[in-house]
Amino acid sequence: MPALKSSRPPKPNIRHVAQAAGVSLITASRAISGRGSVAEATRERVLAVARRLKYRPNRLASAVLGGRSRTVGVMVPIGSWFQAQIIRGIHDTLSEQAYLPIVHFHGNGPGALRDGEELAFLHRLIEHRVDGLIFFPSDESVTQNYLKEVWEQGLPLVAVDRRLARTNADFSGTDDVAGGRMVAEHLLSLGHRRITHITGERWVSTYCDRQRGFESVIRDGTDVTYRCVECEKGDCEAIAKDILQAPDRPTAIFAASDKMAIHVYAAAAAAGLRIGSDLTVVGFADLMEAHGLRPRLTTVRQDAVVIGANAARLLLDRLEDRVSSNEPRAIRLMPEFVIRDSCATVSLT
Repeated sequence: MPALKSSRPPKPNIRHVAQAAGVSLITASRAISGRGSVAEATRERVLAVARRLKYRPNRLASAVLGGRSRTVGVMVPIGSWFQAQIIRGIHDTLSEQAYLPIVHFHGNGPGALRDGEELAFLHRLIEHRVDGLIFFPSDESVTQNYLKEVWEQGLPLVAVDRRLARTNADFSGTDDVAGGRMVAEHLLSLGHRRITHITGERWVSTYCDRQRGFESVIRDGTDVTYRCVECEKGDCEAIAKDILQAPDRPTAIFAASDKMAIHVYAAAAAAGLRIGSDLTVVGFADLMEAHGLRPRLTTVRQDAVVIGANAARLLLDRLEDRVSSNEPRAIRLMPEFVIRDSCATVSLT
């Protein structure tokens, strides 16, 4: 039985455009790519024909021939509103410059590094001939050698939210040290002197920086009883319950993320404590997930969209040769302290 012929017409290619416009193949290619010298009238005629024929350039073929695909690999962990907003900032900024982001999701935490999943995803993006990479690291302990193939390909790389201190990657994130200082200054101004900080995993630079900024102010406070407790994944509520059941429980808790603050709210409810009067709670990030908390959570706001946009700009500067130095660059966005209802004044008498 003879094979059925497809009724679908063949896709137009650059040769069809050139023939219909009455120009050479080279002229048609220059007119469409915008590279090379072509008379303006000729360019307009070629572009009009391309639109009429619904011609779409083969970006992969262009990458093979010209070395540029105008695509950017983006790797972020699976799942939160904060990361989604970062992607939005990256996408919008790259799109304005006619670059297409290719987003690849990966696991989070040191396990992803040990499993080799993260590196495999990076290599897969490189195989798709991306011009550069924007990368939310799952583990910050990586070195230059870990990213060897990225550097061998001459690809610029930008780390987002978490810095890669032992690599040449550029960085876009928040000034977490400044954010930690803001929280400490506010709690001391309210009269709090029994203060606990619930922080995250020690391998995450954002948590370390928040703690560093917080303690730089708290340590200078008069008669302050301060404790820092690390919260492993999954046990934050249990840790908060232990803290609040202690006879010398704190009057204020600084949670290193809004997600941790949610667990503190649950622990306070279980202990019969009223947040905003019996207990002061401050979070960090101003996540959508925390907006339903009552009383409303005082927190440090990060602008995830701008963080993503800054990451894209750092990369575009490299791609468009606007930066001559190979030294890593960093943009740390100043956060905003947002006062809501979860804080109370404590009398110092």
